[in-house]
Amino acid sequence: MMPFVRVKKLLTKFSRQLTWPAMFLLILLQALITYLLFIIAQEDKLTSSPFEFFYYNMVVVSTVGFGDLSPVSQLGKSIVAFWQIPSGLVIFASFISKTTQLFINIARKNMNGSNDFSYLDDHILLLCWDKYSTEQIVRLILGDKKRKKRQILLCVTDEMKDPFPEIDEISFAKLRTFSDTNELARIALKKAKRIIVDGKSDDETLSIALSIATYADKNANITAHFFDQTKAQLLKMHCPHIECSIDNSAKMMVRSMQDPGSSQVTEQLLSTLNGATLYSFKVPELETEINFGQIFERFKQQYDMILLGYSKDKNGDDMCLNPHNETMIDSAYHLHYVANERINAEEIDWKSLY
Repeated sequence: MMPFVRVKKLLTKFSRQLTWPAMFLLILLQALITYLLFIIAQEDKLTSSPFEFFYYNMVVVSTVGFGDLSPVSQLGKSIVAFWQIPSGLVIFASFISKTTQLFINIARKNMNGSNDFSYLDDHILLLCWDKYSTEQIVRLILGDKKRKKRQILLCVTDEMKDPFPEIDEISFAKLRTFSDTNELARIALKKAKRIIVDGKSDDETLSIALSIATYADKNANITAHFFDQTKAQLLKMHCPHIECSIDNSAKMMVRSMQDPGSSQVTEQLLSTLNGATLYSFKVPELETEINFGQIFERFKQQYDMILLGYSKDKNGDDMCLNPHNETMIDSAYHLHYVANERINAEEIDWKSLY
């Protein structure tokens, strides 16, 4: 048993040291030498067709041994016994070992978050980790069945392994820091179209948001979550294109006390997992302006949507809810509505609204 273990260790060490080009060169060299030896031995049946020889050689070196092709001369059999089988087994075992190690390394990189994701484009970045809030964020993103199918990349600086290995739409990256430009390039920050920053504290969220603001696409939708409004205001001063959400638990408690059931309305409006949900889109190029009341009525009749309001700013800083019916809407506006599922702007027959 001990010699077998030693041979296995030697083969593993040998395969790890070999580069892939060297490995394929060895495979080619073994097959070429075997082919030439069979020509010398006049094994015409084995060498008449390159494809037949390739098939025969693979059957032998992999120890499958169908027996449909075999040498007939004593010299040919000697070549098989003293060269083809020993050399083939060593190279084949090394190839299997190297291939296995390749998949093991890929799995380790996936779990440890050390993979390079610079090839990603139009993806979602989650710059956060909290067992409960991050899992909920993921569920809510995936719960939007009509969302654009973007890859989600979870980025952390914690010592941890991939928390979502079973979900194909989520990749995992472990960064040294969010201020390292090489690390930001590894997660393709510049090409991300949706970014959520939700640190363990407001200070961490502020630090991460400021670090990425310079390098992220200015047209990307970036949102950062805070508990302290002053930290959110500080970020908005330096990065007005980042949308800041503030914890509203106190407001929600007062609203629920004064108007029972308000918390459930808010919960359902924000959740993609249950009932009607709040969505938005930008109005496309229109032939002429159209008033809010007309859009409101047509949306409800034709698409079962409830139009809540509009904003000219993408982040909603100038949000106007329940505007006057005569308010004119054009292509510069973002409309916010409630529907049972997302309805994209291109699904609307805008001409029929006039």
